This record gives sequence, structure tokens and C-alpha cells, in this order.
Amino acid sequence: MKPLGTPEDPSERLAEAALADAFAALPGLRDGVPHYAVAVPGLASPSYHGVESATYRVAQAEGAEPSLFLKASEPCAGSLLDPAAAFRAAHAIAALGLAPEPLHFAADQGAILFRGLGPDWRPATLDRLQDRDGMARVIDAFRRIGAGDAFGRRWSVFEAIRDLRALLGEGADVLPPDAWFLFDWAEAIEAALTAAGTDVRPAHADPHASNLLFGPDGALQLVDFDMACDTDPHYQLGAFLNEACAFETPMKAGIEMAEGTFRPEVFNRARAYAAADDLHWGLRALAMDRLSPRRSLEFRKYAAWRLLRCRMLVGRPGFEETLRAL
Repeated sequence: MKPLGTPEDPSERLAEAALADAFAALPGLRDGVPHYAVAVPGLASPSYHGVESATYRVAQAEGAEPSLFLKASEPCAGSLLDPAAAFRAAHAIAALGLAPEPLHFAADQGAILFRGLGPDWRPATLDRLQDRDGMARVIDAFRRIGAGDAFGRRWSVFEAIRDLRALLGEGADVLPPDAWFLFDWAEAIEAALTAAGTDVRPAHADPHASNLLFGPDGALQLVDFDMACDTDPHYQLGAFLNEACAFETPMKAGIEMAEGTFRPEVFNRARAYAAADDLHWGLRALAMDRLSPRRSLEFRKYAAWRLLRCRMLVGRPGFEETLRAL
């Protein structure tokens, strides 16, 4: 770990300014001498992790164990992120015992300093998420968050898709030749859900495996609150089951955990939202490919994977009937 004063790139300069701000503002840190190191190198394929923000492990003195965690938004992703809203949501979720404590928000740098979780905490694997206990813990965390007060940031995956389409432009050369087909399906999914009626509740809304950390005795903590918002809880459920399950049988078990009994209409909603979520993240990765200066990250490869999965979902026999049965 290194002290402040030797940044090697713009991300580290941003992190150092945020750490200086936090250590000056927090009484418990004012006498500290921050040292930091990259926590998670950016990776856009096969996972999408650490690409819209840079993350650092932070120690309070030279030679000390890192006890803090800094997440600093990449300036290039400013149009996609709201760090102040993420900080508020992190506070609410931490109050439930489901997230590390956010200690400071450095507004000028779009950075949040958290209390660190320690070395015993690891990101979820798909095996862990498919295990009945692991899946139940995640779904229960969603339920507890959804039962709380609204975060105050309303968000819809369909509005996000429209915003990303506008950012990329209809003639963007990065879009696949069948983009019109995927966009038509997104509009059909939105129309079907609107006709059926939707709910709005607070949600973490970014249930990638890398954002679900398991620790001692199977305890769960959620991290990364950039997507936290007030949205339809079935969107979050659909995105999670799409991430965790390759087949429909475990997805149906997840619906039963969430609803108390298996409900076909909820399963159909989850599958519809899963397709929209894949399209959203595919477009988001293409947007980052345009915006990010980090050319070593394979944004287009990740986008291709998410768009392929969207294509497979909407193109499977009976998907239109799924929308009719929401």
C-alpha cells in the first residue's frame, strides 16, 4: 500500500483527493495517514466489475491492515451515476445490517468511503447463489430492503434503455444488426407490464454475483449501490434469478421463496424483466466502451454476451405468451 502523494493515473488522483477530504472531515480519522491500494482491478468480461468506479482498500497508517474501502466514480460515467443517491441508499441498507457502513461522501470526487468488511468476505459464486440457503438469504435481503422507506430515486429499466439508445444514437456502429428486434421486444415488454400493473419499492437493483458478499456463517452483505432505487421489485427478482440460475426449475424455487408459493404470473414477470435487464446492461457496456478511456477493458465482449442472452430469451418459443400471462 502506498501513501498519498504518488498517484499514477487520474483515478488515483481522484482517490487521493477523496481520501484527503474524508480523513480531514471524520474525527476518528484526522490523525491517520492514509495508505491505499487497488481493491478490484477493472474487468468488463466475463464479469462487469470495477469499470464505472475505481475501488481501493485503505489503511489508516503505514503497515496497518486495511480497514476502510473507497469507491470513487469514474468521471467518464458521470451521466450514468448518481453518487449522492448511492450514498443515501447505502446508509439505509447498512441500517438494516445488510451492507458495510458508509462513513463519508466526498461530493467533489463522487466517492464514498466505507468501513471495510475484512478478508473473510467473498463475492458469491453461482454455486452459492443456486444453493437453497444462499438464494434464500439474498431474496430475504431484497424483502427487508423493499419493506423500508423509499430511497427517493425513481428508476425504470425501460427509461434507462431509452436514455442509452439516445446516448448511443440509432445509427451507432456498435449496435448489432438486429438491435431493432431487441428494442421492439423491450417496448412490448414495457407495454405488457404497464397494462398488468406494477409496484414500486426500494431495491438494491444490482444483484450481480460480485455485489453479493458472503462471510462467516453464511452471512450476507450487499455492496455497490449505484443502481439502488425505487422500482418494481419483480425487476430485481428477475435480474437476480437470471444471474443465478441457468434453468427454470431453480428459478421457480426462487419465485416460491419470494412469494411464499410459486405464482406463474410472477415467474412470467421475472422472465420478462430479465430480458429487459440484459438489454439494459448490454447497452450500458456499449456506452462505457464509448465513454471510458480504459481501452484494455472488453466492454463490447460483455455487451455481446448480455445482448445474446436477451436475444435467446425473447426468441424462445412461447415468450409472447409469457407477456400475455403477466
